[in-house]
Amino acid sequence: MRKLAVAIIGVLFLSFNSAAQRPDLPGHLIIDWGLNSWATVPVTAEMNTWQSKTVNIAYYYDFAIGSKGFTFTPGFGLGLERYAFDNQTTLTSTTTGGVRAISVTPLNTIYTTATSFGKSKLGLGYIDIPVEFRYYTSGNDYGRGFRVALGGKVGLLYSSFTKVKLEDALADNRTVKDRQDLGINRVRYGIQGRVGFGGFSLFGYYELSKKFDVPPLGGANTQTLTIGISLTGF
Repeated sequence: MRKLAVAIIGVLFLSFNSAAQRPDLPGHLIIDWGLNSWATVPVTAEMNTWQSKTVNIAYYYDFAIGSKGFTFTPGFGLGLERYAFDNQTTLTSTTTGGVRAISVTPLNTIYTTATSFGKSKLGLGYIDIPVEFRYYTSGNDYGRGFRVALGGKVGLLYSSFTKVKLEDALADNRTVKDRQDLGINRVRYGIQGRVGFGGFSLFGYYELSKKFDVPPLGGANTQTLTIGISLTGF
């Protein structure tokens, strides 16, 4: 996430430059930064929305529909989601007789020698295919003026892990990252929209698919809502 923050700053710098100073490349590189919340939270899992973040990096290309500023705009990119647990819990995965079970588990029952706990997060990575229909008030000059977009995206999960910060019995600070199958749906899909001016936009995404393929207790209807800002580099 820190490296991505540097990338966002770079895009922000490019957004302040005039169109003539930007690289004359086709399409648009867009970075989304947003906050995540779950429509239904699994039992005993308390989420910290302010620490639950999404970063999307996607390249879009506009195909003009006529000459009035309407476009069909597909793209591809990466979606990185983080969900912070606020009550010293994490997700665990167990198998019995070949059947997987996902649970929300207190950290002190997993790391029994730890003396204190810091952040506990769930991390997910997706390869995304977004598609938008856009309208530009500046006509076919896509880098200027007001714009609005509505569409959706489909994503394929390529990474899932938990990350826990703790202090052990020797007073050493440790970060434990456990990459594993956490019962997350391999395919996600949802609707998204954005509205903005120049290099800046507000965006929103609502997941129509269920977050969990193997849900923990109370997580059968868990879906993600993300709201944030978008920055366009070129």
